[in-house]
Amino acid sequence: MPQELKHNLRALQAFEAVARLNSISRAAEELGVTQSAVSHQIRRLTVSVGERLLVRAGRGISLTPKGEKLAHKLRSAFLQIDNSVAEVIGHNREIVRLALCSSFAPGWLVPRLHSFYAARPTLDLQLKMYAKDPELTDEVADAFITTLPEEHGFWSLFLRAERLVPICSPELKSRDAIALITTDLEPARVGHDWKTYLELSGLDLPLPEKHCWLYASHYVVARDMVLARLGAALVPDFLVAPELESGRLVLLDEASMPTKEDYYLCIKEARRSEPALEAVARWFRAEVQR
Repeated sequence: MPQELKHNLRALQAFEAVARLNSISRAAEELGVTQSAVSHQIRRLTVSVGERLLVRAGRGISLTPKGEKLAHKLRSAFLQIDNSVAEVIGHNREIVRLALCSSFAPGWLVPRLHSFYAARPTLDLQLKMYAKDPELTDEVADAFITTLPEEHGFWSLFLRAERLVPICSPELKSRDAIALITTDLEPARVGHDWKTYLELSGLDLPLPEKHCWLYASHYVVARDMVLARLGAALVPDFLVAPELESGRLVLLDEASMPTKEDYYLCIKEARRSEPALEAVARWFRAEVQR
């Protein structure tokens, strides 16, 4: 390896550590070198790229816009290097980090995982759950299940549409008044999910007064509140399929409401040919067709 490239790699490694840890001293500790050595590498990199990358901010440091951009690129690059090394020396095991929203995981994915593990016993699938769509970046995961199918640079596979159904416990359905659980928590939209559903379905159900709603920030929480016989909620149909089949929960009405928040598997185009990601995509495609 050329001597100049070696120096540049050391400088890039030092800068990435400083940017990530927001500290020259902590970066030096992580790298096992002195603070002056890290500062020297940062100065070398600054001269090399011809841009100011760090600035003093009180007792700490902060990144310039150019520094932020470079740090982001370096984190992804070093992560890919780590993954490549793990693939070569990691006892032939492959790792795929799958980021997904937390309602899709228990409602659709987990009940099907036995077939995935049976088909790919040497692939470690790491599930990373998020309340909302995760950021599509290598720093977060290798593959994503999101409601954003047209992100630039990503291949996507349609998995299923999201449709909400009104559920309650059998004991509550026969009552004259049922408390309603809403997942629309913004002050201007409280109860918007139920208001829209009632207009769509024609179901004759009185809406609560302004301060008489029950609130849940997520479909999984709303489902569990219904299971606890606290009221009725609108949740994705796939999230409550087992409970409806067993009779633990019942439908208030047969109509379902599309949300247009449909689910897609997304993989970066530049990584589609990686064997582990190809295997994940094949499995999802087979499950959708099934």
